[in-house]
Amino acid sequence: MKKRNIMILIFMLIIGFAAVSTTLVINGNLNIGYNEDFSSSVVYTRAETEDGTAEINQNEKNITFETKKLENVSETATLEFDVTNKSRNYNASVTINCGLKENFESFSEYLNIETDITSPFKLESSETKTGRLVVTLKKAYDKALETTAEIECKLVATPEERETLGDEYVRPLYKEKMLNGTDPVIKENLVPVTIADNGTVKYADIYNEWYSYENKEWANAVILNEGVTYNVGDIIQESDIESYFVWIPRYKYQIFDEGNYPTSTDGEPTERTEKEIQIEFETNAVEASTGSAKGEWLTHPAFTNFDVNGFWVGKFETGYKGATTIEEAQVNEENSNKVIIKPNTYSWRGISVSNIFKTSYNYNRELDSHMMKNMEWGAVSYLSHSKYGINTEVRINNNSDFLTGYAAVDGTDQSSYPGVSGTTSDVTLPYNTETGYKASTTGNITGIYDMSGGAWEYVAGHMPSAKDLSGFTEEEITKYSKYFDLYSTNSSYISYNNRILGDATGEMGPFYYYADNDNIKRYHNNWYGDGSNFVDSYNSWFIRSGAYDYGVHSGQFYFFVHTGSGNIGASFRIVLM
Repeated sequence: MKKRNIMILIFMLIIGFAAVSTTLVINGNLNIGYNEDFSSSVVYTRAETEDGTAEINQNEKNITFETKKLENVSETATLEFDVTNKSRNYNASVTINCGLKENFESFSEYLNIETDITSPFKLESSETKTGRLVVTLKKAYDKALETTAEIECKLVATPEERETLGDEYVRPLYKEKMLNGTDPVIKENLVPVTIADNGTVKYADIYNEWYSYENKEWANAVILNEGVTYNVGDIIQESDIESYFVWIPRYKYQIFDEGNYPTSTDGEPTERTEKEIQIEFETNAVEASTGSAKGEWLTHPAFTNFDVNGFWVGKFETGYKGATTIEEAQVNEENSNKVIIKPNTYSWRGISVSNIFKTSYNYNRELDSHMMKNMEWGAVSYLSHSKYGINTEVRINNNSDFLTGYAAVDGTDQSSYPGVSGTTSDVTLPYNTETGYKASTTGNITGIYDMSGGAWEYVAGHMPSAKDLSGFTEEEITKYSKYFDLYSTNSSYISYNNRILGDATGEMGPFYYYADNDNIKRYHNNWYGDGSNFVDSYNSWFIRSGAYDYGVHSGQFYFFVHTGSGNIGASFRIVLM
């Protein structure tokens, strides 16, 4: 493992000499210097003076302080501080040297400067050391002139490799008990964040509470633009963020409907069957539940397919980086460099399934990025309709400019087809407003957006077909088979019993065929009347969410079909493992 660069910690003190009385007030500034590789590993965790003030600020890298006054010879002023090595991979050999700065060396006959740490000392991985900086007045300074002197301390920490991760010292990561070990996994390039109600993003401290699924506050992370770095506690500028993701923990759910519906029924239903979905979180260390009948438990296949404890889902529909108009975001190309997943961006549309898949696949191979599967859509939808989510229908994004993260304003009719859509604030509002929260899977800003309306989204759910227009070859379908949900061949788009439990298709039944307010008959499921057509021999790819103007048809339980070709109404979503 490559050695890290040297860390330099600089302590600055300003010592004021009051005229005539020789009273000294010690003011200081202690800085920890750092480089990109070790940017958040060494921090201050405590700072105190005897009767003055001390404050840790600037991402725990800086201490500002004021000590008591020195009036008599032999009096001392002391700053006590704790410095912690948060790295799990490195110990550090540390030396410390203090003295007057070059321009103030003439004051050396009046002041004695000491530290109580013997150099060099070792700062173990995840260990904290206490240090004291003591300034003593050893000779009266009687000039009738107020002046200052500056002291500089350099703490040099040279990282040393460990053969173990130092678990005996590790500060435990925050974990939520009821998640049963399915807490978010932060891998390289992912930055854990908290998001304030107004959308302000802050680099999260993963050792303290930064999510709470019990309170419907899902874990969020971002990928920053290339070359951008931040530290724990920093507010991250929106312009420095490339993509937002939300963690979906592994769970089992109680089957609420077996989904055995070979066809639909004419006429509107007399009652709805929406219900709270019962969910329990469990890790892959627990034997997976394999229920198949109503009332039995099934570990959601989205997790067992990859044998993971959770996955990260794009918080918004994928946008086209740099697009400033609807038309500029309508591009049928494979180009992972154009991925952007942010609020208030133009959804990337008009792209074929083959180009969607390859763009998503090549976005970040280290994080196993891929086009969202139909089963993964189902996992998010079910979690949204549990006590850990909004537990009702997600509000439609009715922004007709295909901008991500918007929500229909209260009172705009979405109970029919088509629904009210537009771009003005009396029709649609952004994600970081009280209205916007209703378009999230949690009913607050921590959830996933655009799962109802916006652009409809292709997902990797496919029925093999000779009429496939996705651009895939048969060899590619075979090569990437684990990234697709493959469905049995059928000849009807109402063969709902071809569902796979967990994909939020057949289980949303029973299904009905009736006319909307435009007098055209369509297929609806019994969960909020969302549109429901199943893949068939021609339209062999699933689409989800519905469009911005679909009104009652759109929702997290909407499923429909398309050929796989590029369409100006179709976008997509990316998942990371």
